[in-house]
Amino acid sequence: MKFARWISAAAIRLTMLVGCIFGLGIIVIGVLCLLLIAGSTALTSRSNPSSSYDEAVKRFNGIQVGERQLVSPIAGSILLTHGHKTPKAILFFHGYSSSPRQFRALGEKLFQTGYNVIIPRLPCHGIADRKLTNLSKIQAEELRDCADQGVDIAVGLGEKVYVGGLSAGGVMAAWVAGHHKEVSRVLLIAPCFALGRKAGNFSKRLGVAILAALPDISGDFYAENPAADYAYPGFSAKALAQLLRLSVATFADAIERPAAVQDICLVTSKNDHSVSDFATWLLMGLWRFRGLQKFVSIDFAREANIGHDMIDPVDGEKETCVVYPVLIGLLEAQ
Repeated sequence: MKFARWISAAAIRLTMLVGCIFGLGIIVIGVLCLLLIAGSTALTSRSNPSSSYDEAVKRFNGIQVGERQLVSPIAGSILLTHGHKTPKAILFFHGYSSSPRQFRALGEKLFQTGYNVIIPRLPCHGIADRKLTNLSKIQAEELRDCADQGVDIAVGLGEKVYVGGLSAGGVMAAWVAGHHKEVSRVLLIAPCFALGRKAGNFSKRLGVAILAALPDISGDFYAENPAADYAYPGFSAKALAQLLRLSVATFADAIERPAAVQDICLVTSKNDHSVSDFATWLLMGLWRFRGLQKFVSIDFAREANIGHDMIDPVDGEKETCVVYPVLIGLLEAQ
């Protein structure tokens, strides 16, 4: 009897302990969510569209001038233009820790079919010394400004403007979808609204949220060796936290109002565990609940072996042979 009572008491204590830990975890996560939302309320769109082709090119040239001293010659912003405003222009946002060069091959294919193409460098990316401390300086406000500025220039380059982005660039493209009705279609490619289960363990992913809520803390968790010399050799956790702030702001907008762009294409892969498909589909659900008029989704099968970076030929030329025709088909679809 005594042993049975001891077992019963121990089970009760263990249950209470687990309950307290679970409850504390819920409270911590709740507080982090509130802090993230509060820290993202200042992220409002700042649109100032260019009024002509010449003005658009002038603005882009100003960006290039600002890049000359610090940015690697192979990692700067890219503009491919036919010398006049074309029926269609495409704006691409590259992925986190990479550079515009990631989208160059795809951009050239579209340029050859008549598009004007702009691929801006994300803030704090492409710096010649390739130190991770460069990335740690990034702010969500700068990512927002880069997205808004990219659209402002693209408006002067094409009668119709399409926007696409990979990973972090996908979050920026989603921001555009939420705010820029002058854009005709948005293409989200493996957007990184939240980290996936293989992007570090739970404690590291939680750490990114803490860094977003408490932005004065710094840290570099993840380390990978990129195949390209125009990308950073690792990841800044603080920069990922700032990306999360932009993601939270995008979700907050989607809860309150419909997407400004009513034509959304989503491309994902079942072989990509770096980003959270759950978070992506949650945003799609919010937009569709608000009456999204046109939505197309393509999810590459696991057997296709399409990884997270399905854009850069350096990371996988066989992948791009499969992915590029799909993306071009989505852009060209009526």
